[in-house]
Amino acid sequence: MKDLETPAMKQYYKAKQEYPDSLIFFRMGDFYESFDEDAKVISKELDITLTNRGKNRNGNKMPLAGIPYHSIDLYLPRLIKKGYKVAICEQLEDPKKAKGIVKRGVTRVITPGTAIDSSIITTSSNNYLMIIVSNFNISNNLNEIIFGISFLDISTGEFLTTQFKDSKPYEKLISEIENMSPSECLIDKNLIENSILYNRINKYNFLITYIDITRNIDTELNKSKEFIKLQFINDYKDIFSILNDKIYSLIACGNALNYIIKTQQKSLLYIKTITYYHSYSTMILDSITLNNLEIFKNLRNNNNTLYNILNKTKTSNGSRILKKWISRPLLNIYEINERLNTVDYLYHDSILIYDINSHLKQIYDIERIISRLVYGIAHARDLLSLKKSLVSIKNIYNVILSHTTKVTLFKNICSKLEKYNLFNDIIELIEKSIEENPPITIREGHIIKNGYNKNVDELRYISSHTLEWMNNYQKKEREKTGIKSLKVGYNKIYGYYIEVTNPNINQVPSHYIRRQTMSNCERYFTEELKKQEEIILSSEEKLNTLEYDLFIDIVNEICKRYSILQDISELMGSLDVLVNFAYISKENNYIKPILSDSDTGNIIIKDGRHPIIEKSIENNFIENDVNINNKNEQLLLITGPNMAGKSTYMRQIAMIIIMCQSGCFVPASYAEICIVDKIFTRIGAHDDLSSGKSTFMVEMLELSNILNNCTKKSLVLLDEVGRGTSTYDGYSISRATIEYLHSKGIRTLFATHYYQLTKLCNIFPKIKNYYVSVKEEKDKLLFLRKITSGYTNNSYGIQVAKMAGVPNIVINRSFELKKLILEKEKEKEKVSIYNNNILELLNEIKNIDIDNMKPINALFKLFEFKNRLFNIEKNYNKK
Repeated sequence: MKDLETPAMKQYYKAKQEYPDSLIFFRMGDFYESFDEDAKVISKELDITLTNRGKNRNGNKMPLAGIPYHSIDLYLPRLIKKGYKVAICEQLEDPKKAKGIVKRGVTRVITPGTAIDSSIITTSSNNYLMIIVSNFNISNNLNEIIFGISFLDISTGEFLTTQFKDSKPYEKLISEIENMSPSECLIDKNLIENSILYNRINKYNFLITYIDITRNIDTELNKSKEFIKLQFINDYKDIFSILNDKIYSLIACGNALNYIIKTQQKSLLYIKTITYYHSYSTMILDSITLNNLEIFKNLRNNNNTLYNILNKTKTSNGSRILKKWISRPLLNIYEINERLNTVDYLYHDSILIYDINSHLKQIYDIERIISRLVYGIAHARDLLSLKKSLVSIKNIYNVILSHTTKVTLFKNICSKLEKYNLFNDIIELIEKSIEENPPITIREGHIIKNGYNKNVDELRYISSHTLEWMNNYQKKEREKTGIKSLKVGYNKIYGYYIEVTNPNINQVPSHYIRRQTMSNCERYFTEELKKQEEIILSSEEKLNTLEYDLFIDIVNEICKRYSILQDISELMGSLDVLVNFAYISKENNYIKPILSDSDTGNIIIKDGRHPIIEKSIENNFIENDVNINNKNEQLLLITGPNMAGKSTYMRQIAMIIIMCQSGCFVPASYAEICIVDKIFTRIGAHDDLSSGKSTFMVEMLELSNILNNCTKKSLVLLDEVGRGTSTYDGYSISRATIEYLHSKGIRTLFATHYYQLTKLCNIFPKIKNYYVSVKEEKDKLLFLRKITSGYTNNSYGIQVAKMAGVPNIVINRSFELKKLILEKEKEKEKVSIYNNNILELLNEIKNIDIDNMKPINALFKLFEFKNRLFNIEKNYNKK
């Protein structure tokens, strides 16, 4: 059936062959058409009508579904957000000028990770394409794998990469995924054979594309270097120098660029460099900790996260930078203090905060505007948004200029703006050239202002006086013919016409030429009308073409400055975050923390609060202190009932540290924090049955990750370790874990119901007991939420069960059983004490030297033993 295909369908099948994993949007006139299986998918996903036309290659009816070309921005996002790839097969020439079949070809493939359109991506988050390559091969079955990963956001031009070693269950890699939240991931096909890794990655809601990485490293390196050379013509040597010994990172970057060129059909010049980031330059927060602390996701699926609490930024870039700062808090004390000092300066000047914010909120997403301009998909409204943004930046310059001696960031912003004359040339160019309310399209005119270009003005005059000419011509023809109902009109199919109703046809002059017959009238044209039509239509076409060409020239002129505009956008985003920190700190009564990088390990917080929970319970939050140090309170052992607030207390300490090292003030009355390099948490219980892991196995895997990766500068939060197994096993694991952490000098908060562990403070000098106090009133339990020195040996589990609504028959029986168990425990304890005393007495008797003892002394000793035995019996019976 192939020889029966039309030329257009041959073009379609060629595009489908080149992009088999994409849905093809095939431009035919005013529609994007889809065929065969693509049509079925698009019809179902977009809820549009599925029809049939002709036959496909198999001789069956050809399924067909289409959308109007001007509605693509409505339909395309729905497919991309569902994880589909869409290849746009455009008409590559003007159909009016084409000889034979119109040339068509794929101009762009849109995927979740390569989307740049504002209708598809969210402004507050980056849209990352992630690439994962490794040295894994099923034949070598390595336990520790070298990973090279990169993250590329083509909507902003940001390009990041890193390389690291990771072993099962690949927590470092998963943490990178959790941190960056990519929307698409390219994965080395060899990794499919690694079932543990594959299962973990496959759980995420992003599109996965497999790439075939050869095991010949030299070949892959050479290919990757060529792509990097092509992208970074002037700077590739610097990039090679940075990635010199990071071969898997370099290969990841090369594959990212290869994918971009293949899908976007061009190099993207605004991607100006590759940034290599080190795991040791920022605090490590693994995926478990990010989730347990509810940094970005809430366990109850609402908006109560640390990110949402701290985010009152005014700009899109500011919200994206905030996300990066709190996911990767700083370790460099100088850089942290630089942020804190800026926040402190702003904190004490509410007017300055207000003035800066009033202009920040007028700034559009400059990063993405620049990307669209350089990419070639921007419209005139983008230029107006850029102009308004630059005017707002000029206003910020005027606000902060007098403060540059006090704040380094202000100085950097002002000096950079002065270097480029506050972008006055760009502002003036857009002001002179672009209409104030242009259409969204750029090929249909009405985007260039009057007075900017002489030719535009002349053509626009002809076009704008068309109605006037038609009215005058209609008046003239009525007078000539005497037909008072004669009308001059226009439609896109027949052009300009003279309309005469049937009763007046006998008055039509002989030079009128019939154009169209209607039911109640006839339509005509004249040579004069035809000549004017050609003038009008050609002027409109010329005008639209000229306006488009001028728009492209304006865009190209602005794009010469894309690099500095990106830098200014970055500075504005950082300013936004720091002003936001000052505003949030003032609004929520946060204080400036004191930082140290000493060996004391001090984490001293007075009246600390949980930044999320305090917002939901308003003034009822109970404040608590903490004092962790390397001298006598390195490991805090916390007891208390469920729901009393143990995990809340531990989480708030971790959050305060994250806020501090991100550069924000903290919820406390005083905070002294010694730099923390990693925070690990083991809180709550969950299983992973799809991977064959029980709750306890998951718990032990998490514990293993913590104990194998924590350092003296880390903070470890452990809650209920060992509760998923037998009491003896659980207690033993808990105690061994505590002893290990104590011996390694790891700062730890350890919450437990094994109250027997509280005796460890008598053995180990740096363990300190704390408990969450509660108050019993009759059969009710009142949680006081206050952390107090000491310990409790009552978990109040039955009271909590009663509060949860467990039936009274179960509660009453639980109290009875508990009483019996406690009585048995007491009886065991009595017997144990009795036996120990008897053994002690027997040992003394056994060791008496009778041969050398005088009779009188023997009598005294016998009397002593008799009294001691009497007291042992008495105490046993008494208890």
